[in-house]
Amino acid sequence: MNPFALAAQYGVIPVINIPGEEFAQPLAEALTQGGLPLIEVTLRNEHSLGALKRIKQSMPEMTAGAGTVLSISQVDQALEAGADFIVAPGMNPKVVEYCLKKNVPVLPGCVTATEIEAGMSLGLSLFKFFPSEQLGGVKTMKELSGPYRNVQFIATSGISLQNLPAYMSCPSVAAVGGSLMAPSSLVEAKDWDGIIQRCRQVVRASHGFHIAHVGLNGANAQEGEERAKRFAEMFDLPYRPGGKSDFAGTILESGKTKFPGEKGHIAIGTYSVERGAAYLQAKNVALRKDWSKVDLQGRMVSVYLEEEIGGFAIHLLRSSEVK
Repeated sequence: MNPFALAAQYGVIPVINIPGEEFAQPLAEALTQGGLPLIEVTLRNEHSLGALKRIKQSMPEMTAGAGTVLSISQVDQALEAGADFIVAPGMNPKVVEYCLKKNVPVLPGCVTATEIEAGMSLGLSLFKFFPSEQLGGVKTMKELSGPYRNVQFIATSGISLQNLPAYMSCPSVAAVGGSLMAPSSLVEAKDWDGIIQRCRQVVRASHGFHIAHVGLNGANAQEGEERAKRFAEMFDLPYRPGGKSDFAGTILESGKTKFPGEKGHIAIGTYSVERGAAYLQAKNVALRKDWSKVDLQGRMVSVYLEEEIGGFAIHLLRSSEVK
């Protein structure tokens, strides 16, 4: 898989300035155990290339690339160390063209319309947005997605657990990068267990899984309507009629016909159904492709899982679709 497609699948890519070669392998192992088997090693010190090489030699299955690449010579050095991809802080045409010529996945930093169009002229549609928070973050990327609807960004700098939901729910953001899962204090202390736990915390936060609503199957339109109205009356919720089902607020969906699930379904909201589905499939959870929905841009809105729990089907739903 293309490294940047993999980054989009995980939603989060560790971007780490590794202080010494001896930190490389245990750090990579901790990231992988924490659920993030990918890394961008920034070339910001004399140990960076050696650390990247150690990762690829000890864990060849891990997707590892070089960041802060400023020149063609650094591209060659990174590739020699085993880099799977190249990330540049800015739009250096020579670096980008060299990588494309060598068929190396490259992510240049493009944060203005001029830079984006320069990258698009070379056939790119995915760019690094850096430094993200300092340049307006999600708000700026949403504005840029107006004229450049097919462009997406991997945002870095200033990403935290607090603002992660805003990034993860933005269609313009393919993924985010940063060191929030492996801050320098934990790396330098060689607190690998702490990094594993931080990774798992970041992965959970990146999905934002929560119960969106509970759905009940109904035998007919009358039963579906009556259930929704009664629940709405009981808990002082707005009653909303629909085509195949009626709603009581955002809590209950009362079906007028049979949906998947013996008794009904539990809708689990998430920032991105694609990322959530990929996460579940990696855990051998099968999806029902016959019960999926996409929007006009081809992005998944919802999908059911094959497995039922307690007679209820599980319905993965994009958070923005929760009324």
